[in-house]
Amino acid sequence: MNKGLKITLIVLLVLIGIIAIDTIQAKIFNNSPILKIRENLDGGTIDYIDKGLFVNHYKCNNNEKITTWKGTKFACSIKDIEEEFDFYLSKYDNNMNSEKIKEYFTFNDRKIYFTGNIKEFYVVDGETMILKSYISNVNQSLDDSIKNITDKLDAVDMLKDGGTKIYKSKDKDMTIITCKTLDGNKDIYIGDYSMKHESSMCKR
Repeated sequence: MNKGLKITLIVLLVLIGIIAIDTIQAKIFNNSPILKIRENLDGGTIDYIDKGLFVNHYKCNNNEKITTWKGTKFACSIKDIEEEFDFYLSKYDNNMNSEKIKEYFTFNDRKIYFTGNIKEFYVVDGETMILKSYISNVNQSLDDSIKNITDKLDAVDMLKDGGTKIYKSKDKDMTIITCKTLDGNKDIYIGDYSMKHESSMCKR
């Protein structure tokens, strides 16, 4: 066997070994494969799929993660208790979205903003839906829709600007600021637990 063929075989065996180890660790430990292509999905229950050579790793919007063999059908489970009103955030990985404050939705001349790496807000109310669908489709006012959410958070502060309130939940890693200023601003800001009220918020 000539030297070139030996080197080729050695390289091939090393590559096969790396792929095998990567596949085994992903399947056994329910990890994402290192050798992968990531497909980010907007909407639905799947946040992204890491596609390896022999396995796929699914990250669901409810934070469920699972690694399956290629060709295996998989669907993220909806929240365990659909009857009970609940909600949760999904986030961009590694601060992919660099915008500090971004407009998410406008309803009846009131704006809802996401801050930091917040990607989407999901509401579970008989079914799982995104926040803008919940606000648009549920037969109640925007104030009542938001109150259903803030009632499950801790009211931590009320500003002396007319009544702006700050709600937080460490368990849900969430902060919601509901503006109520003397000049009539009633916008809403949603971020993770570390979000703080800033001077640029709640402005006309």
